[in-house]
Amino acid sequence: MKILFNDVIQYSDAPKQIKSPALSDVYHFGAGLVINWTEPVKINSIGIGYTDANQFTVTFNDGSVFNINFTGNGLYMLNKTVTALQMTISSSASFAGRIGAGIGCDIPTSVTKEPSFHSTSTSRVTLAGQTIPGAGGYNFRTVSLDARYKITQKIMSEIDAGYKYTGMDYPFFLDLTDESYKLLFSKLYAAEKTQQSMTFQSGVRRFLYSRKFNFEERF
Repeated sequence: MKILFNDVIQYSDAPKQIKSPALSDVYHFGAGLVINWTEPVKINSIGIGYTDANQFTVTFNDGSVFNINFTGNGLYMLNKTVTALQMTISSSASFAGRIGAGIGCDIPTSVTKEPSFHSTSTSRVTLAGQTIPGAGGYNFRTVSLDARYKITQKIMSEIDAGYKYTGMDYPFFLDLTDESYKLLFSKLYAAEKTQQSMTFQSGVRRFLYSRKFNFEERF
């Protein structure tokens, strides 16, 4: 999987709606969105959550241009790493819920995958055995992925750098293309169930750690 631990958009002058972890806090696009940083940041991926468009063009101040085909809430990897002070996003979108950017960390996961489907709807069964649908509720997906000794020092540094926000339960942008041969989806915007108390395991002398990630879809 590829996952964005440190969303550098949080340290930019982007509108607060773009930074909000709730995708319902939408930003309404005009001619385009220009995002600036006071110090250079490294970016090799863009996270996009909740939009009505399927095409985005991202342009950086060094002249690099990337076209992104939006297929679902999640992380989109670029074909190179850019050092940026400014990023411009243009699209036919009328709105977007959240946009993230930074270094997408590649963490290979074991063959075992545990996808699940859930609903918060509370139905009622009558004395006659009839189901009365509950009002409200929503459907969501979860997936458990196990990474055995794949978390390097570089990845741990990204986790540490972004923990100011992920420690506040900000969801992650994920690209699960490498896992999609066993899943029905390749993109996910999700929180990790224990991200406010993240523990890693290691039994080797090298700087390599293991962790089982349990993601729950967010909106």
